[in-house]
Amino acid sequence: MRNIKRLTAILMCAVMALSVCSCSFVERVVDKVKNDPKKLEKADAEQIFEYLKNEDIESLCALFSPEVKKHHNLELEWEIFFDNLDGNLVSYKSLSYPGEGGSTDKNGEVIDSHISVNYNGVTTDTGTQYKEFGYYHVRVNSNDPDSEGLTVFTMQLPVSGNWISVGGE
Repeated sequence: MRNIKRLTAILMCAVMALSVCSCSFVERVVDKVKNDPKKLEKADAEQIFEYLKNEDIESLCALFSPEVKKHHNLELEWEIFFDNLDGNLVSYKSLSYPGEGGSTDKNGEVIDSHISVNYNGVTTDTGTQYKEFGYYHVRVNSNDPDSEGLTVFTMQLPVSGNWISVGGE
């Protein structure tokens, strides 16, 4: 009988310990999914492509970080960008995220989040395809809020291989 009581007590302690650990584990998984840069960025990337298709320079400029806005003539850079496109943008096949990073504080709050987005298989109405076409986005930077926003948008011209950028260093 004493062995059964001991076994029951041990099992109860184990169950309680597992439930505490499991809650913490589940919370971490939920936080990771909730703050997943790729999931958060997908809707933004789709909206940005609509702005690009419509050559909506005002909306595109508004997406850039205050720091980039301070050092670049974004309107002029977008005009040059669109002048170098062969035709009008029509579609892209998929999105990829070649680089991402971030961190959270001890309370699980995101203090840094950044991501690179590439539109794969971008096609214009003339049939021209662009392989390298995308941007870098600082979603959160608690240490430097003026860096939050798009920092650069680039495309590589298919024939010459030259790069056209808006924003950047």
